[in-house]
Amino acid sequence: MDNFNLYFEIFAAVMGITYVTLEVLQKRSMWVMLFITSICYGIVYYITGLYAMMALQFYYIYMAISTFIVWGRNSRAGEKANQSSTGIEIRKLNPRVALASIGVSAVAFVALGFIFGLTDNPRPWIDSAAAVLSMLATYWLSKKYIEQWYVWIVCNAISIWLYISQGMWPTMILFVAYTIMSITGIFLWRKKGVVISD
Repeated sequence: MDNFNLYFEIFAAVMGITYVTLEVLQKRSMWVMLFITSICYGIVYYITGLYAMMALQFYYIYMAISTFIVWGRNSRAGEKANQSSTGIEIRKLNPRVALASIGVSAVAFVALGFIFGLTDNPRPWIDSAAAVLSMLATYWLSKKYIEQWYVWIVCNAISIWLYISQGMWPTMILFVAYTIMSITGIFLWRKKGVVISD
């Protein structure tokens, strides 16, 4: 990896740390940072041949735009109803939603692992596992399910191994920070979270 690529990866990692900090605090601006981070990491993953993680960035871009809009509408609706916008809103994960989303994730993992195994991807199955778990956790985050943090911890552990194996040290450090922030997120959301209904 040449110096430009290394510096660009460092920049992307800094954007990622900013994003996850805003995520823990459940700030709507996190979706703007996710958009920026996803564009940066789309380029990084393309350069390194991690195609599942590269494809994941398109999903992140879609989620960043759509969830930014939805959270904005929900925030305005809450203000009109004179509801407090302070605190962290959380939802309880419905078992049917959990089973359905985990089932879809399992199918996506097998499909992506097979497809990217046909490319020059250096770690197609690990790459696919990290990408699919990230999609699941992001979907659960968009719905404000506290359980998303547990998925992130597993995903981050897999990702750390992936990035070590590829010598992607700035990104590996980012995912160590993500793991710490995920643990922080669990405690903060449990402490300050207000359960809301669907």
